Amino acid sequence: MKSRHNLPPGTLRFGLALLVSLGSVAASLGQGPGGDAADEAPVLVRSFTAVETPSPPFENGEFAVESGETIAFLGGTNTFDQQRHAHLETRFHLAWPKHRLRFRNLAWQGDTLYHQARPRYFYTVEGDPQPGSSPDNRERIEPGIVFLDFGKVESLDGRESLPRFIAAYAELLDRLQTRTNRLVLVLPTPFFPVGPAADLAKSRNVVLGEFAAAMRGLAEERGLVVVDTFSPLLQSLDPALSSNGIHLTETGHAKVAAIIADQLEIPAGAESEADPAIGQSLDQSIQRKNRLWQQYYRPTNWAFLFGDRQHVPASRDHVDTSKRWLVDEIGSLPPLIAETEADIHRYAAEASAPSPR
Repeated sequence: MKSRHNLPPGTLRFGLALLVSLGSVAASLGQGPGGDAADEAPVLVRSFTAVETPSPPFENGEFAVESGETIAFLGGTNTFDQQRHAHLETRFHLAWPKHRLRFRNLAWQGDTLYHQARPRYFYTVEGDPQPGSSPDNRERIEPGIVFLDFGKVESLDGRESLPRFIAAYAELLDRLQTRTNRLVLVLPTPFFPVGPAADLAKSRNVVLGEFAAAMRGLAEERGLVVVDTFSPLLQSLDPALSSNGIHLTETGHAKVAAIIADQLEIPAGAESEADPAIGQSLDQSIQRKNRLWQQYYRPTNWAFLFGDRQHVPASRDHVDTSKRWLVDEIGSLPPLIAETEADIHRYAAEASAPSPR
């Protein structure tokens, strides 16, 4: 039986040409070789919708969510990987099942405060100037709550680089606060004594501790919420939490999600015991939504979609060359994401409902 959630015909063509060039790479916070105009917003900001009045900060500095709010995540590999496990996202939905929250993971493997590699014209206002090309017209993210997780890799430059790091972080916060003031700074997890650099974990954590303290100070100066995953994990440095000393295992992601939920005082929720299948359906729907989101946020064949190969015949319908089939396909994903999110909200409400007696 065909599932109503099957992808429309042709969507999988995004994955059939992985060898096609993504085009030139853009870097930010400054402008890199991707050819972006000087007045384009930095990569970590430009995927958010511009607003006239940014969202106000958390009242009294206490974390809280609003109904229908979008919660976004910025960071590197650990932040990107958390969506594969979705422990934190599940906790949010069960805590506030009627809020119909939306989650968007904007992290990218290898991102640091200094450099973020993206395809050319990624979420830029101005697109490729060649005839027949169009700018990136994907939906931008509504700015709500934004979690930021940087500093671990940057600390490898040594304590002498700390002023440069804090200056870069302050610049990013300045940019983001033109969209929203509902920012949460997540202090990075420590280095673990596993992997090829296990013997360096102790000395690296001394420096990382200085970075964490400076980040906390930066957040306090601006009245931002801080989550400390560094200090609790530093006490034991359980090697089971990391695969290589830097990146988290699934166990590590579960532990970090629990620490974040505890420090933000996210309610535990009342998951129903009446039907365990509901919890499984919730998890499957979250995983599906995250896969669809990544297909939308990080589509393959980028050069033919919104990059510098839009003008070639391969980017157009073979019958009607005025149509660009890749643009039609990417446009089919937001309704599927919305449909899957409706399932998430329904399952979260059912999972949190009191068990029948």
